[in-house]
Amino acid sequence: MTKLEREIIRWGKLLFERRLISGWGGNLSCRLGKNRYLITGQHAPLSFLTPKDLVHVNQHGRPLTKDRKASSETPMHMAVYAGTDAQAIVHVHPPMVLVFSLTHESFLPVSFEEKYTIGKVPIISQDTPTVTQPEKVVDELKYHPVVIIKGHGTVAIGKNLQEAFLFTDLLEEAVHCQFTKESIGGDRPAHAATNSSKNGQAPTPVTRAQRYPLFSKEHMTALVESANRDADFRKYGGETDLSTSLTLHMEENNASWTVKFDNGEITHLDQKSAGEFIISGKAEWWNAVFSNRIDAFLATQQGKLKLKRGELAQLSRWYKPFQRAFAIWQTIPVQ
Repeated sequence: MTKLEREIIRWGKLLFERRLISGWGGNLSCRLGKNRYLITGQHAPLSFLTPKDLVHVNQHGRPLTKDRKASSETPMHMAVYAGTDAQAIVHVHPPMVLVFSLTHESFLPVSFEEKYTIGKVPIISQDTPTVTQPEKVVDELKYHPVVIIKGHGTVAIGKNLQEAFLFTDLLEEAVHCQFTKESIGGDRPAHAATNSSKNGQAPTPVTRAQRYPLFSKEHMTALVESANRDADFRKYGGETDLSTSLTLHMEENNASWTVKFDNGEITHLDQKSAGEFIISGKAEWWNAVFSNRIDAFLATQQGKLKLKRGELAQLSRWYKPFQRAFAIWQTIPVQ
């Protein structure tokens, strides 16, 4: 038995012990090389896996051993590997998440740890017993470590099986917390938008016919003006003494913009890289942030954006005003 075979067997048992699967539900896989993968077999019980239940497949999902049949979800796994940087996939049917998905369109965690780690989780419609159209799953997994398929289950990716397992387990626990919150009279719905303000209303979209080129002077100026006009941003910034400087850097063209904050107000913008904090990333991820495809803090936590200068713990003290600022900035259209 190889190391990866032992790993899949181990995580299958843990998924069962955590009640994230039952019966014959779910399937696991991991990348073995450029064009080889290991996946659980058809109708294989994850809680009682043996090496005979594991199938080696190529990039097309075809078994490399003729007498083995791979999971019926193999096409979905192969699509995810082709479209993301996943090294391992956990697809299971957590009961709390399943119930939640029937009446919601997305899930927003309650705790800060969950918001940092999995962020707002999309719920994808599904009409068939297996995922026959994986394109939506792949598209969302580019920006989220775990997604929910309505009435079906979850798909989590990671750099290894442990990480994909932990995302899955954390999501089930987060939904459990949400149900508990609602049962004791919590007043905020789980599907509320991440960019809502203190009164539960989302920022009013900026009405402009023009779309700004990403990271252009016009784009950055619009970001500064919109934040300074927002009463909530100024209030949160004042309450947390937001006085620092932040550089946003785009790798492809080496473009940098530094925004200076003074007691909750943006007082200066210049095209330099002298900020106390520097966040750097490729245009793809900055576009995803400003288009509200992914939360800026989550993108940094996942390594899609990189904190090149400063410490995340220090930056987190201003989480509330920065979260508000990015919520406003996401209403400004970019090209």
